[in-house]
Amino acid sequence: MDYELRLVVEKVSVATQEVVKRDTIKVYDVSAPASIMELGLRHEEQISLISKVQNVVLAEQSKLIDTGHSVCPKCGQKLKKLGFRKSNFHAVFSDHKIAIQKHLCSNPDCNWQHGPTTTSIFGTSIHPDLAKLQCEQGAIHSYRKAQSNLGSLNVHHRPINNHNKIKVLTNQVGAVLAQENLKPISKTQCAAPAKEIIVQVDGGHLPVQEKNKRSFEALGVVVYQPENIKEIDKHHGQITDKSCAISAIDDQLGTIKTYLLNAAYRQGMTSQTKVTGLADGAKNCWSVLLSLTPYCQSIEVILDWLHIGKKFEAVKKVLGKRFEDLLESAKWMLWHGDVEESLSKLELLKGKVTGEKNQSKLNGLFQYIKNNQKYIVDYGERKKANKTFTSQVAESHVESVINARHKASGKMQWTREGAHNVLQIRACISSNEWGDRWPGAVISALGAVA
Repeated sequence: MDYELRLVVEKVSVATQEVVKRDTIKVYDVSAPASIMELGLRHEEQISLISKVQNVVLAEQSKLIDTGHSVCPKCGQKLKKLGFRKSNFHAVFSDHKIAIQKHLCSNPDCNWQHGPTTTSIFGTSIHPDLAKLQCEQGAIHSYRKAQSNLGSLNVHHRPINNHNKIKVLTNQVGAVLAQENLKPISKTQCAAPAKEIIVQVDGGHLPVQEKNKRSFEALGVVVYQPENIKEIDKHHGQITDKSCAISAIDDQLGTIKTYLLNAAYRQGMTSQTKVTGLADGAKNCWSVLLSLTPYCQSIEVILDWLHIGKKFEAVKKVLGKRFEDLLESAKWMLWHGDVEESLSKLELLKGKVTGEKNQSKLNGLFQYIKNNQKYIVDYGERKKANKTFTSQVAESHVESVINARHKASGKMQWTREGAHNVLQIRACISSNEWGDRWPGAVISALGAVA
């Protein structure tokens, strides 16, 4: 026996359950699939089906749209219907034309007319779900890659998903988040009071559009409670709950300090909380960390062992195996917090090394340790005591949030404002806050009626 499947949408009276209208959306022949390709609906068929269902729903909803006028706003007379105006509406997977009722003033001396559009009524023709998807793609990938990804998702290119439109919207949503991040957070946004929190501060340099300038720095912070580090292996871990914040604004660190304070509060910082701060040795990073001093019980700032290790590794590559033992000895002294002995060994090594490049590398390491010696601790003792001394146990905040998007292409160039706005979305996603915050940010950026 042969069968076919009919997908039907019915308009039914709620009171009587009478079917007042029936639309057949699609008819499918039922036959045995000869291959996996014939099993179920293909991607393009699914998109087409969703679009057809949308058209039926929109046709009914458009009749009920309140255009905002019951009488003529000019003379107060009754309004007459004047046909319909087709207006754009862009859903997640499809684009549509909505017929919205037009009106004309019944007073022949007035002749006022009203031809509303989706944008004039709702503030935008883009559904926020589509805008959310565009922002996520624009924050994670280059704008052209985002356009390509959305084209693949929809089976074909849609003008609304043009890379320039994605860029503008992503920038607008990021700007909304940037302003929200400057506001004091409410008690409901704060975690339960924490005994201890860890703060990592690091920077990433981004290629710049300005002439005669090569790059500018974006500073990122990640705040978390030590119990929220989940061990993956001996040297790596994952932070299960964290608050991230990033700023590319050049304002004497004002923005990033405000962002950090709010991030710390989100993680439960109070006047009774002990803070451990990790940084790579840059002066601006120490300044950002120490800005928390008035708001917590105590703060201990530490030169991140991960960055010390990287500095030694870079010198080792230049000097080669001949001086490896001396270099490792200096590093071992630092591991135990003996800065003076480590510097002495490096001074000794400088007398044995020849060549301008070798000397330059050694001098750089020597100065790095000397400049940051008050932030160097006994790392070995801290490890024995199971205390924080390195950011190595957690994923790299700068690499995953800043560099992965902003330095993905050598041709990519940024303005500070543009980079800052995109980074707000990336930080929001990394903090697992995007799900709660995107509706308000997207609707505000679109100028939409909530």
